Amino acid sequence: MKTRRKFPPEFKSEVVLQLRSGEQSMAELCRTHQLTAQMIGNWKQ
Repeated sequence: MKTRRKFPPEFKSEVVLQLRSGEQSMAELCRTHQLTAQMIGNWKQ
């Protein structure tokens, strides 16, 4: 059974800022950090 990964708030805000600035697309961020689009979307809210 997999354990849940925990991300610090600083990492979450950094990913969202990269998305909002247009630095990387959602797909690029997902591939780079091995995250799902749903997870990044939740952080964005």
